[in-house]
Amino acid sequence: MLLENYLSGYDVAEIRESEAGYNYFGYTNPNGSWRILREKTDGTEYRLAIGKSDFETNFTNRASLTYKTSNQLPRL
Repeated sequence: MLLENYLSGYDVAEIRESEAGYNYFGYTNPNGSWRILREKTDGTEYRLAIGKSDFETNFTNRASLTYKTSNQLPRL
């Protein structure tokens, strides 16, 4: 499944670029759930972290989150 499918219904809330070789894109949903997309700055890897609440704290701690590839994520 494509990572884009996991971002449907979510809006961009935060972006941080070029942090230790990664770009981070934070997405939120009105219900409080969130997604953080981590992209290698060279464009060779994309991974996603998913949560249900407290986007602000999780985005602050984005470097220490567990990120998964699309085949490791739960089915939608």
